[in-house]
Amino acid sequence: MNVSRGPAHWVGAVLSCSSLGCAAQSAGAEASVVEAATADVATAEAAPALWTAGLFMVAGSHPAYPGADHRIQSARILPFITWRGPVFRVEGGSAGLRALRTPRYEMDFSVAGSFGSGGSDVKARQGMPAIGTLVEAGPSLRINLGELSEDGRRSAWQLALPLRAVFDVNRDFAYRGVNFEPRLSYGVPLSGDWRMTTHATLLVGDRKISDTFYGVAPVYASASRPAYEASAGLISSRLGVALSRRLGSDFRLGVYAQAESVSGAANAGSPLVKRTVDGRVGISLSWTAFRSSQAGVD
Repeated sequence: MNVSRGPAHWVGAVLSCSSLGCAAQSAGAEASVVEAATADVATAEAAPALWTAGLFMVAGSHPAYPGADHRIQSARILPFITWRGPVFRVEGGSAGLRALRTPRYEMDFSVAGSFGSGGSDVKARQGMPAIGTLVEAGPSLRINLGELSEDGRRSAWQLALPLRAVFDVNRDFAYRGVNFEPRLSYGVPLSGDWRMTTHATLLVGDRKISDTFYGVAPVYASASRPAYEASAGLISSRLGVALSRRLGSDFRLGVYAQAESVSGAANAGSPLVKRTVDGRVGISLSWTAFRSSQAGVD
């Protein structure tokens, strides 16, 4: 991603690196692998630590934006910090404040990494302004579905309902619209210390954020790229799976794969949509170098 080196860059970097959002281009499968690869899972002997710190290594491949035919490959090593206080939370790819916590419901206000376009490398957008590095901020309601575990705090099925405003880090946090991303996930431990999380997600955006990705102003129109005014509605639908495994007490391996489709999306007819179905894959390894002896709040 092409990011300017002004104050906005450093503010965005601190927010995203502290929550591991730097590695994520969207909040779908990457959120699962970030959470899985940095989880300090509660056991019968110990609760999650109040804070942890270490290094997070991730490599992956993903489309520049939903519907793009240009792929981005990246590999990064990033520092990470988690904090699991009763109100302030830094975990799972976001940082924010927990406003409500019951066995069934949880609500917070958080900031998370979003997606960018890869700049001028995207052939379909040549000559157009690049989609910058985006961050999202807003409330999210999580609902534990079905039967809760014996401790009354967890269930295998969870529905997340985040509603977030989107801002462009590259352009001094210019407002880019609002998206809504309902996400149904199922997490279960497997044999051999593996854990699996699957998810189904819909990404819906207002007209402004849709225009950021799919609109073509008349000044940027050409014979092969006609002018196009984007509409609010479905941006993409996603299905994904993430696997993680603890390697000793300090290392955790994570892998993820996600299929993404813009079939039936509000702007599937945009000249910037070049591929209907695509996917994301990645692998990560986290090393927890330090952890608090004080227990955090799950």
